Amino acid sequence: EKQQKYQAAIAAADVAFNAARYDDAEAKYNEAGALKPEEKYPKDQLAAIARKREELAAKAEEERKAKELDEQYKALLAQAMQAFTGDKLDEALAKYTEAGNLKPKEQYPKDQIALINKKKEELAKKAEEDRKAKELQEKYDGAIAAADAALGKEEWEAATAKYTEASGLKPGEKYPKDQL
Repeated sequence: EKQQKYQAAIAAADVAFNAARYDDAEAKYNEAGALKPEEKYPKDQLAAIARKREELAAKAEEERKAKELDEQYKALLAQAMQAFTGDKLDEALAKYTEAGNLKPKEQYPKDQIALINKKKEELAKKAEEDRKAKELQEKYDGAIAAADAALGKEEWEAATAKYTEASGLKPGEKYPKDQL
């Protein structure tokens, strides 16, 4: 009778274990172990249940972390995109970099970083061109002002030199040539 109860408990425990109903399996293995404390199988199966639970807990924790990482990644991408569309390139670059660090295998942040760097280079180039154009205009305006002043004082050589200088700065301008 004891052997039959033991075998029934083991059979029920094995069915529950194979169906991943670990609480039921644990109860039945404990019942079988109480009936025959000298048997090794129920103890081994209880240890297997403990390992399965640890694996499940580790997997659940891994999934939780992956989900959290994914949410953080998506939030950074949204912030980066908002900064980029608002022409806050440094902020967008920082957010895309941070997102890329969270998921190094993802290509999208890398592509966006390259795009931002290209745009920053273009803006820097345009700013340099604008600065040079402004500087040239200031030199030209200064030379014309000096030439006009010298012309007004009838200082012909100084006026000629300044109109020549202005014409050299902006060869397409008609005014200094007309004055000369």
